[in-house]
Amino acid sequence: MKPILILTLLVLCAGLILVACCTTAPAQTPEAQGDALVTQGAHAFNQSNYHAAATYFLLAQQNYTAAGDTTLALDARDRRTVSRMMTMEFPYNRSTVERLVAAAVPDATDAERERLLNDRAVTLTSDGEVWYFTSTARNIQLHSPALMQRSTAAANHTPLYDELTPLIFARQENGTGPYGTPVQYEGRGAFSIPRDKLPATGTLKLWIPLPIEEGAQTNVTIISVEPARYVKSSTGTNADIGLTYLEIPLFEVTDPFVNVTVRFRFTQAEQRFAIDPAKVLPYNTSSPEYRKYTAPGRNIALTPAMVAKAQEIVGDETNPYLKAQKIYWYIMDTLPYSKVPHTWLDAAGTPESVYVLSTGIGDCGSQSMYFAALCRAVGIPARTPGGMQMIAGAAGSHFWAEYYLEGYGWIPVDVTAAEGADWSYNATPDERHRFREYYFGSLDPYRYVIQKDADIPLVPVPEDSTSSDLSLQEPRGVCDTCMENPTLLFPDASAWTVTFTKS
Repeated sequence: MKPILILTLLVLCAGLILVACCTTAPAQTPEAQGDALVTQGAHAFNQSNYHAAATYFLLAQQNYTAAGDTTLALDARDRRTVSRMMTMEFPYNRSTVERLVAAAVPDATDAERERLLNDRAVTLTSDGEVWYFTSTARNIQLHSPALMQRSTAAANHTPLYDELTPLIFARQENGTGPYGTPVQYEGRGAFSIPRDKLPATGTLKLWIPLPIEEGAQTNVTIISVEPARYVKSSTGTNADIGLTYLEIPLFEVTDPFVNVTVRFRFTQAEQRFAIDPAKVLPYNTSSPEYRKYTAPGRNIALTPAMVAKAQEIVGDETNPYLKAQKIYWYIMDTLPYSKVPHTWLDAAGTPESVYVLSTGIGDCGSQSMYFAALCRAVGIPARTPGGMQMIAGAAGSHFWAEYYLEGYGWIPVDVTAAEGADWSYNATPDERHRFREYYFGSLDPYRYVIQKDADIPLVPVPEDSTSSDLSLQEPRGVCDTCMENPTLLFPDASAWTVTFTKS
């Protein structure tokens, strides 16, 4: 017999407290309880009571599971997931975040900390309380070049800047056209999740990222994907996004971990474009490529406010190169690098580019999508390649941008890497400018490209309402028998590591 979950019903009797006066409401079925809880959860979510909503949806999921209704249980699970996605990056109340800020900026006065905390702090109101973004204290440092320079001086090292200046300030190595001498890399990606985090039955569906041919990344070879017997499809190295798709029957897995490994090889070269604005040709505005990369996207949004901002930045300029240059320096000079609550933005349906427009801050992904949106708003094809940066001590997921010039091709831009110059404690103003100038039209070779743009649909399309197409920088999973949605399960219970060696 299936267990029945019954919520305690409190029956309030009017008048004298006499047992005879009270009538007990008939016990509801688990299905009816689940329906009522879903209604309560939806109402709580719409009232911005996201913590309460998550609790209602969890109870609904448990009731539907007890009733044996898998479809409704999964729907409640995914509603709970979205509710949790709204709040999971906002764990701190005001008193807690004040302590964290005091520790991050110990030599500031209380008044200075108050000003720093109120300046561009990212908050969420849920269940009647204001919650602060998990990286609030770090963002206060990132928003202040003086604080960052104090930090790098204490460490006698500026991340990214110190590693990249030998390349940027040197002459380009011999290569072909704008490309330097290519270097061959061999990479290995490993995914592992404890078996006891997964149910006994069902199918775990996985999308694993792989490199593609794109710009300076060439000669891509997929050496192996293991366990090969579970591989159902791959997009190939010439696709817009590189991935392999696996289906793992969980009843077959008896080892302590579910393990997937991929091995691949590619070559990567530095890029240094020398653009003569007078030689930029007119666009063929009727070409499919032009229409594709000037159209609005999910996160590269072309709202009226975005179009107005782009027009404000470029003014009367008509040359695409010079327009893109103005957009680049506008972002460089006015928008500090900042950690961003991507999970919250995804759950709330807020485009990354709109977030930057409204807040004036962003990280590599959101800044790059903002650059692309501003370019598209004034008729310049633009996109945001994504993957990883392979810089010792600073390796990790990364986005940058490209804009297209007729007669030259796709031109690289990395506003985030360029901002590393602002953190250097011992760079001269001229060195900072050279470093920042480099990343408008040039790009270091320490890149691993997985996708040509943001928001490219996965193949096959996941049957999961919580799945996002923004990026595939780590594995994506779907499991219809999991009590916890893999969107939340994987970050806590799995490890995705990628290592590279020059071959």
